[in-house]
Amino acid sequence: MLRSFHLQRLTGAAGMMLVFGALASPSLAGMTQDLADCTASDRKTSADACTRVMNSGRLPREQVYIGHYNRGWSYFNAGDYDRALADFDKSIASKPDYADTYYSRAVAQHERGDRERSLADLDEYLRRKGEVAEAYINRARLFRRRGEFQAAFSELQRAGALDPGDRKVEMLRALVLSDLGEQGPARAEAEKAVSGLPKEAGAYYARALVAFRDNAIAAASADVEQALSLKDNFPAAHTLKGRIKEQQGEKDAAVASFRRALELPSKSLDARSAQDEARQRLAVLTGSSQPPPNETPDKIAASSPPPPAEAKKSDCRRFIASTRSTVAIDCPK
Repeated sequence: MLRSFHLQRLTGAAGMMLVFGALASPSLAGMTQDLADCTASDRKTSADACTRVMNSGRLPREQVYIGHYNRGWSYFNAGDYDRALADFDKSIASKPDYADTYYSRAVAQHERGDRERSLADLDEYLRRKGEVAEAYINRARLFRRRGEFQAAFSELQRAGALDPGDRKVEMLRALVLSDLGEQGPARAEAEKAVSGLPKEAGAYYARALVAFRDNAIAAASADVEQALSLKDNFPAAHTLKGRIKEQQGEKDAAVASFRRALELPSKSLDARSAQDEARQRLAVLTGSSQPPPNETPDKIAASSPPPPAEAKKSDCRRFIASTRSTVAIDCPK
């Protein structure tokens, strides 16, 4: 049996991996690499490694859910959503009180296009996770991925109320407000995020995206370069850099940035939607497409969050600073 077993969670936008730790035992000879690979969902060897760990006969029964959970994220990152869902189902059957598996399954259900089941799992995730900011932040991420920006904003408001000191809420709120077309408040939130998180690549990315949507190309370029200097393995920042280069008429540089975005794991802020966008832009610029496994260009286009559209009559909203919420208003004529 595996001995001295403890858990640590690795969180990321594309997965929350469970780590096998403190496993020093002669009986584990030859399994060290499998244990490491099983906790790294972006490695091509991850799924097979998890399978070997689970089939070894040395994993305590009460920890089998970890193998299914990690393998599920490995399949998910490879675009194999059916097998990912099967593993998340088995993980829940093995340990139904582990809340994060419901969130994981909700993400996979979303990619499959099953909105109702995804919502049901999000509700179950929150019920089991409790009133903690992290739960609402994760729900906001998925609502935003769906293009349900007002729902995402509401979740972030709840997260901010529970943990007013969480600067990442401001970072995400800047993105969502920009998605809603509220560029003024989005700029203010982005400035606060950068001020509060000067070493956080995501804060500069958020400010860069808001600036890009304002057509402030020089400011967007400076911030996206700062984001990449802090974190190069950031697909969304590379995709945004590609859009900036495309806007500046630098086609070769744009193509290079889009290709770089597709080389990286889908484990950071806005990664999957940004990689979808990078594929679409490469198709336009080079006449070829690079769809992910098990997906077609039509499916990619359908699942990618839309950019903020010009406001229609029912779409105009105003940000109310005192309540940190938005309200519907009549659009200007």
